[in-house]
Amino acid sequence: MIDNLTAKDLLVFKIQLFIILFLVLTTFGFNVQTVFAQNTAADHFDEFCADCHSIGEGDMKGPDLLGVEQKYSEDWLVKFIHSSKTLINSGDPKAVATFEKYKKQNMPDTDLSVSEIRALIAYIKSFNKNTAKKPSITNDSLDVSNIKEIKSVIQATVEEALEARQYNERLGSIEKKLDVLLQYNRKSLSARITDEEIEKGRKLFEGIIPFTGNVPACVTCHNTFKIDTLNWNPSAFDIATAFSQRNDADITSLIINPVSNKMKAVLNGHRLADYEAFYITAYLQSIERTGLIEYKKLPVKLLVFIGLCLVMMFSLIDLMFTKIIKLKLVNIFIFIVTGILISNTIYINAANIGLSQNYAPDQPIKFSHEIHVKENKIECLFCHNGPEFSRESGIPSTNVCMICHNKIRTGERTGQFEINKIVKTFENKIPIEWIKVHNLPDHVFFSHAQHVSVGKIECRTCHGDIDEMHITRQVSTLSMGWCVNCHRESKVQFEENKFYSEHQELHDDLKSGKIRMVTADKIGANDCQTCHY
Repeated sequence: MIDNLTAKDLLVFKIQLFIILFLVLTTFGFNVQTVFAQNTAADHFDEFCADCHSIGEGDMKGPDLLGVEQKYSEDWLVKFIHSSKTLINSGDPKAVATFEKYKKQNMPDTDLSVSEIRALIAYIKSFNKNTAKKPSITNDSLDVSNIKEIKSVIQATVEEALEARQYNERLGSIEKKLDVLLQYNRKSLSARITDEEIEKGRKLFEGIIPFTGNVPACVTCHNTFKIDTLNWNPSAFDIATAFSQRNDADITSLIINPVSNKMKAVLNGHRLADYEAFYITAYLQSIERTGLIEYKKLPVKLLVFIGLCLVMMFSLIDLMFTKIIKLKLVNIFIFIVTGILISNTIYINAANIGLSQNYAPDQPIKFSHEIHVKENKIECLFCHNGPEFSRESGIPSTNVCMICHNKIRTGERTGQFEINKIVKTFENKIPIEWIKVHNLPDHVFFSHAQHVSVGKIECRTCHGDIDEMHITRQVSTLSMGWCVNCHRESKVQFEENKFYSEHQELHDDLKSGKIRMVTADKIGANDCQTCHY
């Protein structure tokens, strides 16, 4: 057909076709531009609301908006979203209450139109399943003439619901990914750091590598190995344990900006660089797993004992077989002397089995009797309330500690660190696991009440000058011989007790001058069944 057209007709046809294509493309481009330029209610929520509010995910900076349309009228919501400041300044009770509840967070005004705000409220309302109601359709209300319009509305509603569902699914997927990232970020550095970073942290902590900004080395105050003396400052392991419940970002932040007054005084306005704090954090995370370094002491006594045994064996073998030393008396003398020393060592160690004189274990909290008893004049019976009426003196409960430390939260030597341990255990209702220092065998009966209340024995008689001890240690041997000797030397007070009626013969001997004093052993203190039952 086109072949039969003249050149003029063909030109007109091309012009018409060009005009039609131009109109179609122009119309399509305008519609596309309009569609993409127009923001939906979901877009408005992302732009103006999502930073501070969620729908059904809980409160953020502002309240959760799920069901907000049931709490407030739509007109009030329009005014509040348009300008919350205006409503608050006008004294509106609902606006003021919301402003106060969420820590006076300012909600910025919006330039959305009333129709756009109402569409935003409808979008929020669509998330609330409790407000969804099925339309009741009857033959009387059904207008068949508008069936096409109804279908188009239903189709548009379904498409909008599907779009919202897809949006929520995408949002949920993003939130899950963010949660995974946050959980990974909160994991201990020990799962991610390298040995090289730990080593750098150790060198910084111990002062092998100096800090920038004239910051002193950490090891100046915090020991990294076990010691048998008292260091009032926490060890590296103590710090790592205290930080174990915090995430790495918090630890690094505390190292850079410490809250302790002692640390502030040490830093004196200086601060660690971010990378230095990171390396220190890495080192603390590693030392929490490994614990403090323990340098074992050389067993001198054991080596001397082994040496004596070898010398004794050499002298015996030489005396009987090798005969290197010609004079037999020399070998005999060596054999006798080494035999005496070895026997004495065996006897002393055997006699001390079960005894723990000078035992001074590390306690979970650095407690000083000198500070509490000598300096602050606290009586023994204030904390240990059992000696007067019980077998045991009793270890003070955390409630007793909190009588004072409810107000006293920092110490002159320990700062806040050790006292915070007491407060933390009290708040978490976890008892402090103090280590008992003075221990007796299970087959020995001992009563504090008999010695303190009846015998009027002072604490220092058995426990030594405990009021001058920073570290509590066992002074006496607490052996049976030690107890027996004490009973033989301790004078019994006959006044104001039943000793007179029960031991009248002793009293008469004392009165007549036949004996100078009555000691505990004379009234049955050294009888076997008194202590061993």
